[in-house]
Amino acid sequence: MTLVKEAELRDLALTKLVAAGLDDKTAQEVTDVLIHADMTGVHSHGVMRVEHYCKRLTTGGLNKHASFSIDQISPSVAVLDSDDGMGHSALIAATEHGIEMAAETGLGFVSVKNTSHCGALSYFMEQATREGMIAIGMTQTDTCVAPHGGAERFLGTNPIAFGFPVEGSHPMIVDMATSATAFGKLLHAKETGTEIGPDLAIDKEGHMTTDPHKVENLLPFGQHKGSGIALAIDALTGVLMGANYGNHIIRMYGDYDKMRKLASLVIIIDPTKLGTPLFAATMAMMTSELRAVKPVPGVEKVMAPNDPQVAYKAKCEAEGIPVAEGVYQYLKG
Repeated sequence: MTLVKEAELRDLALTKLVAAGLDDKTAQEVTDVLIHADMTGVHSHGVMRVEHYCKRLTTGGLNKHASFSIDQISPSVAVLDSDDGMGHSALIAATEHGIEMAAETGLGFVSVKNTSHCGALSYFMEQATREGMIAIGMTQTDTCVAPHGGAERFLGTNPIAFGFPVEGSHPMIVDMATSATAFGKLLHAKETGTEIGPDLAIDKEGHMTTDPHKVENLLPFGQHKGSGIALAIDALTGVLMGANYGNHIIRMYGDYDKMRKLASLVIIIDPTKLGTPLFAATMAMMTSELRAVKPVPGVEKVMAPNDPQVAYKAKCEAEGIPVAEGVYQYLKG
């Protein structure tokens, strides 16, 4: 791994994306989401994805000149058509529109269709919490997860995220894949030559494996629980938008000339409209009480969701962002 200063890494990623055909604004938005992921320790969704995006942009699997449109269904519900453009920009626009609706009605429900991989959902959760809003986000992915009890893929990693404003502190962000590990972390393990943890994936015969090169399918987290939530997310995104689902989704790593037509969902809630003006203050009390819980032996302190990410970001700001050597050389090339 190579430590790279944030400014340099931003410039390298931005340059590659613009060279692949994106306009400056879109390239900047994508870069912002990728750097956010790397600086919060989610390297699976960071700049390692730039090469993939550039390949899709140059082979026709992403629209370089996408024009977003919004169909306002009701004062609180809208559908954003991202015109096969970059999912990062689509989710930024959807979150912004959701915030505007929530400020008026208390709720902003924005479905996104004809979109693509959007990166770490935590970025959009923070976008909402900066405005004092509560946020829920989810998106579908192509399949790489075996359903509970199955030896073949049927589910995507289908992540879901929540964001809550916390008075006087960083927001509480919960962002997780419904698989036992993110697919990008599998790619990161291959890139860095490391093993993955136990009980995360199976090989082609259905046996557990920790070798990322032998992984055929990931497993859902919590067995039947993660399997069920992954299905629910596919229903709330792809099925709700009349898009593809499960094994019908165009694969991310393959068919590079085809638009993926993914669907996502952002829900924004204004707690003040529900008569809860002290929501962020109460969240501060909740997280403080959580951190005060007596830890089990071997654990220094109980942490609130997003605490490790905030600490990791501070370390990156001081020392640089860890980047796999192969990724760094691609960006510099």
